[in-house]
Amino acid sequence: MSKAGIITLVGFPNAGKSSLLNRLVQNKLAAISPKPQTTRHNIPGIITREDVQYIFIDTPGWVSKPKSAWHRALIHRSLSAMKDSDVQVWVLSLRQEVPVLPPEVEAILLKAQGLIGAFSHGDIISPQERRVQISTFQTQLHPYPFKAWIDVSFDQPTNTLLNAIADLLPESPFLYPVEELSYLPVRFFVEELLRETIYTHLREEVPYGTEVQVTAYKETPTRDIISATIYVERNSHKLIVIGSKGAMIKKLGIDARKKIQNLIGKPVYLELFVKVAPKWRHSSFYLRNLGYETF
Repeated sequence: MSKAGIITLVGFPNAGKSSLLNRLVQNKLAAISPKPQTTRHNIPGIITREDVQYIFIDTPGWVSKPKSAWHRALIHRSLSAMKDSDVQVWVLSLRQEVPVLPPEVEAILLKAQGLIGAFSHGDIISPQERRVQISTFQTQLHPYPFKAWIDVSFDQPTNTLLNAIADLLPESPFLYPVEELSYLPVRFFVEELLRETIYTHLREEVPYGTEVQVTAYKETPTRDIISATIYVERNSHKLIVIGSKGAMIKKLGIDARKKIQNLIGKPVYLELFVKVAPKWRHSSFYLRNLGYETF
């Protein structure tokens, strides 16, 4: 009998969840950046191997002390995915200490039926520190019902994790066609690549106050034509995103276009606009218009 199920990749910002998703599916689905809050949506990636289908969902990083409606919306997205999943992979960076869990997250994890601890970033610390950190995490987190502890650092294979997950998945027919990589539309991943590009080129607080929305996407036989808006919270940030004589917006467009062309496999015409949405992270109106649920 085949197996299939939903696996959430959860944890705090910068733990390595998105990198792990991309490694598992062997494709770049999730934006990668050393800055926190790069992942803002639940991002699915599907693997089908022999008689097991894994539906992975990369989730936004938990915020211990949410300071805005946006932070609360991110936590809600992660919680919703966790509640609907068969297995929860808690990605723990060996470069970080265990912060205080949001109460809602702690309540779900304490009752989790398929919880796996996955250590990341062990390849960039010393072997001694790696051993000590793993032992410390296991001691500190002993109240949680982990089914397995696995090192998923870049110098470790992913097969061990996949085998442990397979043991916890329910018997089920496949939920998606075997060739399917994700069930979200291409324009979603275009937004991810644009967000990654912004996080790569902009500094300090500017990336956190930006959001991206694809407003038009037209496919043609020879190239795709895309329009997207970058929202910022302040007019001063708009000037930074545009840059002197349009230099920064041009750089963002060139870099993002290359990434999108690699994704879809054909030329792209990309048009970018910048608009000010004052305090959008604190505004239910703006958050709803940008696809967030508000509370």
